[in-house]
Amino acid sequence: MQEEINEFVEALYRFVANEIKRVTDPIYCQEGIKIVDARNHIFRLSDTLRTDEAEDTYALSDLCIIDEDMQTVPNRQRMYRIARNYWNG
Repeated sequence: MQEEINEFVEALYRFVANEIKRVTDPIYCQEGIKIVDARNHIFRLSDTLRTDEAEDTYALSDLCIIDEDMQTVPNRQRMYRIARNYWNG
C-alpha cells in the first residue's frame, strides 16, 4: 500500500509542478486540479477556484508552498495527506 501512495504522490507532484511552470502565478491561479482516478493517477484541470475534498477538487494554490528560496513548489506533505483519503494510510 505504501508503494501505491508514493506513486500517487509522485504523479500528482509532477502534474502540479507542470502546472506551476505553465501558469504565471500559481498562488493566484484561477484553476484547480480534479483527481479523477487516484489509483490510476488521472488528474485534470478544473475551473473550480476552491478546494472541495468531497469532490476531489483542489485549488492549485492549496497544493503549493513557498520554499526557502521564495519559489512556489508542489507541497509533497499535503499530497501525502490527500493520499490518505484513498488508501486510509
